[in-house]
Formats: sequence, structure tokens, C-alpha cells
Amino acid sequence: MTFQEDLEMEQIIRLIGAIQRAQENQIDRFAQANWNLTSGQLRLILSLIPGRAHRTLELARRLYTDPGTVSGLLHRLTRKGLVTCRQSNRDRRVQLVSLTPAGERIRAEYQRRSRRELAPYRYAAMLSQEERHQLLDCLTRYAAHLMGEEEAQSFLQLVEEVTRFEGPESSENVEKIS
Repeated sequence: MTFQEDLEMEQIIRLIGAIQRAQENQIDRFAQANWNLTSGQLRLILSLIPGRAHRTLELARRLYTDPGTVSGLLHRLTRKGLVTCRQSNRDRRVQLVSLTPAGERIRAEYQRRSRRELAPYRYAAMLSQEERHQLLDCLTRYAAHLMGEEEAQSFLQLVEEVTRFEGPESSENVEKIS
């Protein structure tokens, strides 16, 4: 490998990390200013589909963190009245998490405002459809190499489902709230 190739790879890896931190900082400031939440708490709220109960272990997987971290986030969000936690009727060892009406309002407000107010969304909106497609394709291939093809595709399907509030339900991971 040449020095130039090494340099490009290092630039790609470090730039992705810097972008991730910059986005995290922006979202953290946005969440703190608007709802007195951390970015982690907001990400957990955004990973919940309104009207459904989600397993805590599935939330940990979705957020790429451990169950202990999710437990701490849930404790704080429960105290703020944004989520509820209950035991599954099918398996008492399983804890299910749902958004409260207040949590649903924050989630909906974030969805409305983020595309106007947060730089990552504004930048993506400025790209042409072809540029967005190329960027998504490159990032998807990158994710597939890091996470595995199946997990990368599963992640993209989850993003679609959470974004639309609909899609395939897995009775293993999600329960309807009745």
C-alpha cells in the first residue's frame, strides 16, 4: 500500500468518527435545549414506535449499547414521565418499554423540527437524489463490512420501520399495546 492509500484510509476512518461526534454534539445540544434530555435519552425515544411495546434487550441492540446503559436511560426517562416499563404477559423475565403521550409528543416534535433545524438533515436535503443515493450506497457497503451484511440490512429496515411507524412486526421483539 502506498502512503497516499494509507493516508486516504486514515482520513476516511477519522472523518467518519469526527462526523459522528459532531452529529452527537448537535443532537445533544438540541435535546438539552428543547426537552432537557441527553442525546442518548432522545435516541432511545426515537427508537420506540408509538403504540408498541419494545423489549429492553432489543432496544440495547438497536442502540448498539449494553442492557445496563439502556436500563439507566429508561430509569431517567421513566422518572421524567416519557416512557413506561412493564413485564411481558408472555414472559415475566422480559421488560417491555412504551412511550407515554409526553414521550410521543417529544418524538413527533423532533421528527418535525430536526429536518429544518439540525445541520445533518439540512445538508442531506441539499444533496440531489442521485448524491443521496450514492452516499447511502457507500455508507451501506461500509456498514456491511463492519457489521455484516445481514445486520446492516436489518438496521436499514429498522430505520424504515421506525420512520414510518409501520412495517413488519416481530412478535419476538415488539408487542402491540392493548
